[in-house]
Amino acid sequence: MSHIPVLRERVIEILRPNEGEHVLDVTLGLGGHAEAFLRAVGEGGRLTGIDADTGNIACSQEHLLEWKEQCTFIHANFRSLATLGLGTFDIIFADLGVSSPHLDDPTRGFTFRSDAPLDLRFDQSSGRSAADILSDATEDDLKRMLREYGELHNAGKIASTIYAAIRHEGIKTTWQLKSVIEKAAGFRAPSILPQVFQALRIRVNDELAALEAFLHIAPSHLNPGGRLGIISYHSLEDRLVKQTFRSLTTPLKDSITGAIAQDAPYQLLTPKGVKPSENEIARNPRARSAIFRAIAGKRQTI
Repeated sequence: MSHIPVLRERVIEILRPNEGEHVLDVTLGLGGHAEAFLRAVGEGGRLTGIDADTGNIACSQEHLLEWKEQCTFIHANFRSLATLGLGTFDIIFADLGVSSPHLDDPTRGFTFRSDAPLDLRFDQSSGRSAADILSDATEDDLKRMLREYGELHNAGKIASTIYAAIRHEGIKTTWQLKSVIEKAAGFRAPSILPQVFQALRIRVNDELAALEAFLHIAPSHLNPGGRLGIISYHSLEDRLVKQTFRSLTTPLKDSITGAIAQDAPYQLLTPKGVKPSENEIARNPRARSAIFRAIAGKRQTI
């Protein structure tokens, strides 16, 4: 298993899985974080793992074979948590990074370092590929996508060049798109290409809307005292997580006196967010942009 779980030790330290607890990992991937949770909860604990990619689930089932009687695996996107009827958990965890098989398998189209069909879907059994989406996008669509999801300042010029290429010969592969970006950006292409592919990936998988749906419903699936932790990898994700966690951990104040009228239902476990150490980044360069945030529910008192 080539995948190195990001911030695994810190995740376990902060979320504090205890003997016998039930953990929900909504981005199962190859099971690296799941393994750490299972070791912590012991024989009396359980883990439910969700992933949008059936290949990831198959790999995790093999990797976690030792704990197969304690595991439940579900093929779904975490945005569907509200409809899965899973009940409540002591810990809910999400790692929003692209899993290693997606990056390392050139046929998935997630990297511009290899020529492949321009796909970028997490779940190849449904939805439209990046090439399909580009084929009927307008220039305004492209500009908006690159600006909002890729955070590109020169989105207009890049969008115009991509649109012209689509109309002229189409863009079906990663290297066709790479060639277009190199033409539009020149020597700046190496720094722009990751942003373009990020924008396309977010659009193809509707990632921000999925994250918003998950953040809205996840707290209601926590047991009293339950913990929710999320690792994000770019500012768009982190902003959503940070804002949601702030709202959940901020007490309601009286508008006139400023006194606390109602305590916040959750407490923030990571006031500044947790980032990987220099040593971890050296071992695993894909961790360099990661930031982990977590909250804990307050236990009910009688």
